[in-house]
Amino acid sequence: MRTTFSRLLVLAASAALQACGGPDSSSTSGPGDGPVPTSRMTLYLTVESSAPDVAVVRANLNDGRILGKTYRLDGGDFLRACVNGVCRNMADNDSVFTPDYIARFDYQPGVDFVVSFNRQQGQSAPNSRAALPPAFTIVTPANGQQVSDGDTVLVTWTPTGAPARVELSYRAACSFPSGSKAFSTGTLSVDTDADGRESVAIDPIVSFANTNVPAPATRCSIDVIVRHELDGRIDPAFDDGIATGVVSRVVNLDYIPR
Repeated sequence: MRTTFSRLLVLAASAALQACGGPDSSSTSGPGDGPVPTSRMTLYLTVESSAPDVAVVRANLNDGRILGKTYRLDGGDFLRACVNGVCRNMADNDSVFTPDYIARFDYQPGVDFVVSFNRQQGQSAPNSRAALPPAFTIVTPANGQQVSDGDTVLVTWTPTGAPARVELSYRAACSFPSGSKAFSTGTLSVDTDADGRESVAIDPIVSFANTNVPAPATRCSIDVIVRHELDGRIDPAFDDGIATGVVSRVVNLDYIPR
């Protein structure tokens, strides 16, 4: 189980922001102050449904390097998302450092959401795409189920998601006698046999929350997230990228120590 305290994420993010210094212009940061060539860009594209009726298309353009450059679209550059003949321009999320471009649609599984990168100068990339897996329901445990030390919870869902990849992760918020709180997130397991069931041990989640604190947690709210993922395709005009269709569902566990 890979786990990361939120305070470490904040430190890493701060370092990244200091290194990057904000996004570059897509139209003036290339050779000779011209457009950045599409062939030097990487596209990260997700289509995700975390609620029954909504799909969110999200895209980020960058140079593909760790702590590298991200690009804010200007000079006539824009992203457009389409599904089943309905098209929407993707809106800038107005982040100072890492702009994402977002469009919202009705949830539609099994059909391609197509994202086009349109340019007045430089090469356009009209055909990046990803499809959503079918919807699913978490069957067990019940939402809000109480758990304690030594417990293992069987998480089951239907349908199983195959042939999509299925990954379980968590986010936890724990309270301590001093009144302080700690937050952590991590990957739990992958349903490699595609049987729609995975066991989640509570102790490792809570033990990590108790690291470097003088007294154990008095309570934790633990969200277990089940994600079904399908790979999409990035337009070959880009240097590289990742496209993924995701359906995710969450069940909450209420931890109280014995």
